Amino acid sequence: MKINKIQIKFFLILVLGYFIFSYFIIFWIGLCAKGGIYWAFADEHLNFIKVYRHFLIGGAGLICDTFGLTYLTNDTAIRIIGYGGIKIVYSCLGYGIISIIISLALAVPNQKIKLRILFLIIGTVAFSLLNMIRLFVVSYYAHLAKRLSIDHHLIFNAFCYLLILIGMYWWIRKAESSKLKA
Repeated sequence: MKINKIQIKFFLILVLGYFIFSYFIIFWIGLCAKGGIYWAFADEHLNFIKVYRHFLIGGAGLICDTFGLTYLTNDTAIRIIGYGGIKIVYSCLGYGIISIIISLALAVPNQKIKLRILFLIIGTVAFSLLNMIRLFVVSYYAHLAKRLSIDHHLIFNAFCYLLILIGMYWWIRKAESSKLKA
């Protein structure tokens, strides 16, 4: 049996990268959340998680503005007046999906650094836009979602991972075809 070093390297970078980035974010949440190992300086000056949550809430608010809906927001929630709302907890942020996008950008073999950065930016922005749409839709249909017991996290994550797999397949095929042309 022949060992394919490129595939093993890809797999190791993808899996290790995912765990490193994902657990780093969990660690940082622990630093910035009061209690436990709380570090006030990190919470006040280095809390990129709070900034990202505000970004997502702001984007969902822009969607509300687009449809002429009145809404209220605070640091962790959005409520559409007359429809419903959602509290954006840490699991709503999608740091696992962002971690896999980063890891994938690092792991795919035979790609130039410029293409890796482009994939990282496009993947993260696309995921963030999808997440904003999800937050809006869940807030808008909150009353219906409660009655149907829909697990929007599971559905959204499955959809995003499917898109990531399609993107990964496309990117790897593109790298192979450009390698064959060279």
